[in-house]
Amino acid sequence: MDEGRKSLTRFGARLRAVRLQRGLSQKDLACPGVSMSYVSRLESGERVPSPAVVRRLAEVLGVDPSELMVDEDRTAMQDEALAWCEALLAYHDGDLVMAVDLLETLGKRSDEEMFGWCVRWTRLVMLARQRDDEGLLLAAAKLRKSWSPGPAVDALVEILRASSLRRLGRTAESVRAAHEAVELANGDGERVRRVNTRALISLCAELTAAGRLADAEQVVDQLSVRLPELGRDRLAISTWWARAKVADRLGDRTEAAHCIREAVGMLDDFDGDPEYRCRVRLAGASIALRTPGANLDEVVALLDKVETTAAAMSRQDGLLAHARALRAELALRDGEIDRARELAEQAIATGRLDAEQQLRCHLLLVRAADEVDPDSSTGARTALAALLEHINPEGVDPLLWRDVARIALRKH
Repeated sequence: MDEGRKSLTRFGARLRAVRLQRGLSQKDLACPGVSMSYVSRLESGERVPSPAVVRRLAEVLGVDPSELMVDEDRTAMQDEALAWCEALLAYHDGDLVMAVDLLETLGKRSDEEMFGWCVRWTRLVMLARQRDDEGLLLAAAKLRKSWSPGPAVDALVEILRASSLRRLGRTAESVRAAHEAVELANGDGERVRRVNTRALISLCAELTAAGRLADAEQVVDQLSVRLPELGRDRLAISTWWARAKVADRLGDRTEAAHCIREAVGMLDDFDGDPEYRCRVRLAGASIALRTPGANLDEVVALLDKVETTAAAMSRQDGLLAHARALRAELALRDGEIDRARELAEQAIATGRLDAEQQLRCHLLLVRAADEVDPDSSTGARTALAALLEHINPEGVDPLLWRDVARIALRKH
């Protein structure tokens, strides 16, 4: 790409980023002498803006015209900001070696705007680590309204927002945030492409949680193309995990088992976040447990690793609760009714299960009661019915939902 074309592409990306920061559509930018279709061509790099057009757009956006002009210095600034972002994300994920290496490569800057932005970004990552979702959304709103080193950096903010919005039950907003992250991280360079891959993984997760499986499947196709360039790092593991989640939701247990096995196999080369490793292994155990002809010894081995790792960590009740819920399913399969019931009740009592895990445990309690005496399952059915009032069926495994309708709520 020649320098003139690069300059146009950078201007378009910057215009789009500032517009999205302000929550405006292309139509909102239309003004005398600047149509909506012209704004679209500017953002796609098809047109050269005149100084007058730049001034008009800047006025509508409420920024100085210089904010829309992207020069080489600003491009280099975004690269440095992305290095800082990756360093903090590596720290957040427990990969201290990568974090130290990235920080070592950063050049020293005295730019006050850059320093201020880095401080705000660091605080955002700390809030994400603490799972302070309300605090993160407030901090992210302030960060997006302030000076920014570039659109790909804004994409990382949107990815963190998407996760917090989902945990708060605001799935429609979480999908929009992930979509915006993908759109923002649309540029040249290896670091920007990695951000785009991270954004696609985020979008896949949000679409799956919202029950939009056809859309999630399309994103999986995009991610699959990138697997050869990812090596065996966390992005590669997350890509295989995303593929497994979508296949599992679509009822293709065999494909889901293959994908999650690939993800679990890569953990041997990954020294990062132990909590992340546990969650991948729990996903592996959960999918394997529901795969036809499941190797139950493999499930037990995965749960043993999770429990050993989680026991050595502080405040990991959620991981242990999920492992206990899966142990309850294993016990029911083996005909150990009392043990299955005990493990399921213990898992529920922690208050650390997500909605689907709770649903599986309550369904297990109904099945366990039916195994002993169908007439004694009234209490378990009542508890399950009460739980259903607070669960969005779109975000639940369709096969699980079918089992609830077929087994748990039938009348005897």
